[in-house]
Amino acid sequence: MSRHIVLIEDEPNIAEAIRFLLTRDGWKVDVHGTGSDAVEVIQAANPDLVILDLMLPGKSGLEVIQELRAVRDMQA
Repeated sequence: MSRHIVLIEDEPNIAEAIRFLLTRDGWKVDVHGTGSDAVEVIQAANPDLVILDLMLPGKSGLEVIQELRAVRDMQA
């Protein structure tokens, strides 16, 4: 079974370090650097796990979480 993570992180060095460690442990990691379209990226990828920075360009991590929850609630 494939393990898939979407990492939303705008600092390239931090994103690369996290991606390296997780890939080494067998995870497939998609890295994305902005909050503005993070909800769409997460929904399209349908990952097992999301690692989300709080301070992102375009939209904060908290705003992304609120939008994801609103979408989830509308689908329920």
